[in-house]
Amino acid sequence: MSIYFDNAATTAPIPEAVAAASAAMGEVFGNPSSLHEEGRKARELLEGARNEVALSLGCQPDRVFFTSGGSESINTAIRGAAMKNRHLGRRIISTAIEHDAVLNTLKELKNEGFEVILIPPERDGSVRAERVLEAVTADTALVSMQGINNETGAVLPYAHVAAEYKRICPQGLFHLDGVQNFLKRPMTLENVDMASVSAHKIGGLKGCGALYIKKGLTLRPMIYGGGQEKGMRSGTEGMPQIAAFGAACKARRESMEQNAAHMAEIKAFIIKTAREKGWTVNTPENSADHVVNLSTCRGRSEVYIRVLSDEGIYVSGGSACARGKASHVLEAMRLPKKNIDAALRVSLCPESCMEDAVIFCEALDNASKMF
Repeated sequence: MSIYFDNAATTAPIPEAVAAASAAMGEVFGNPSSLHEEGRKARELLEGARNEVALSLGCQPDRVFFTSGGSESINTAIRGAAMKNRHLGRRIISTAIEHDAVLNTLKELKNEGFEVILIPPERDGSVRAERVLEAVTADTALVSMQGINNETGAVLPYAHVAAEYKRICPQGLFHLDGVQNFLKRPMTLENVDMASVSAHKIGGLKGCGALYIKKGLTLRPMIYGGGQEKGMRSGTEGMPQIAAFGAACKARRESMEQNAAHMAEIKAFIIKTAREKGWTVNTPENSADHVVNLSTCRGRSEVYIRVLSDEGIYVSGGSACARGKASHVLEAMRLPKKNIDAALRVSLCPESCMEDAVIFCEALDNASKMF
């Protein structure tokens, strides 16, 4: 038996993505920059994948730039925007529950003289738009927000914040970390200048992501070289990963609404069972369909993870990047220590099933009786 409920960390590549990657490693193996026939075929594959990502984002293909993943896209967007807008001011606003790729980039910018303001969440994990906007001034260079929190599934009010921020500070730039949003929940790019997405969160392969950059905006690249991706990201494109990304986008886009309803049903069952068992649910109301954070409030999460893993059930204690450290998200929510110590993140994908959720809840209940 194997039950994989850690899809916010990574997803299993779906068959469409594997087939596309295989083709890019076989019959279409050329360098997209080459002028001969093999290069032309690879270039067509590259642009076809770009078109699929663009359709999924709701933008023009020339606004999509391939990267090595969400972290690179985030770093490029945030650092590029900060440098682009430093004439406007050095204030950057984000939230205290962002992914480490955002928080650590902001930490470095703070060391370089930028003023970084992190808005704390409410006790339920949600973020109030009003609290973010209270920090906005006319010299705010950048606002960066998640669409969905990767640890609790909280849905952040990025669209409202972006619109009001642009009204207060028309020259300000807004970055959306859309890694957990993308093709799981509708995502608007209105008033968004840059958006980061990742392939391996939607059934694609690791090592690939994309950055949306609004038309008319130019950013300083992080990687220089042969000028690929219109100079935004030099280096020969990783065609197997990119082809797989395009195929995953097409498959997930065509079934997004159905997938969301399916995951929401499983999540609702897990929450209902958790409350019946007296466990604490650390996920706010109206959260994303694919993530639920809960705590038995007894023992430690790493013990549960090991016990469940021995039974072939795979969950996490939070972000995979934390590697066992206490969750900065749950700490920012000011939860009791016992809740944080025993917290588990259950994250679903369209292939998750209700039977697995039943087995997981029973196994967690049994494990909690050890304490």
